[in-house]
Formats: sequence, C-alpha cells, structure tokens
Amino acid sequence: MTVFADGTAAPTASNLTFVAGQTVPNLVVAPVGANGKVDLNFDSSSNGGSLQLIADVAGYFVSG
Repeated sequence: MTVFADGTAAPTASNLTFVAGQTVPNLVVAPVGANGKVDLNFDSSSNGGSLQLIADVAGYFVSG
C-alpha cells in the first residue's frame, strides 16, 4: 500500500506492507496534490487479492 500526492507518480517504496489475513496499523504523513487529494495505491496483481482499507485524516501542515 502506498500513499502519495494526487497527480504525481507513485513512489517505489511502500508505506504499509502486509500479508493476507493481517491487520496492520500504521501512520503515514503524505503530501497532498494541487487539488488537495492523495492517492492510495494497492497493487493487487502482486498480492493476488483485494483489500479492506480504513483511512483517517488526522490533520495537516501548511507551508510558510
């Protein structure tokens, strides 16, 4: 699972790695795109399945 700014290329490193049947908590700080959105990318082809995901936005940083 990778989280990254919408409208940008996905990074090559994951933010969360797991195997089938695991429940894994994690905290990620990710930039947002120019439109204020992030992308959540799960590569099901390499993991052979589907994903149940819960994502919470807990805050944000402003530049300046």
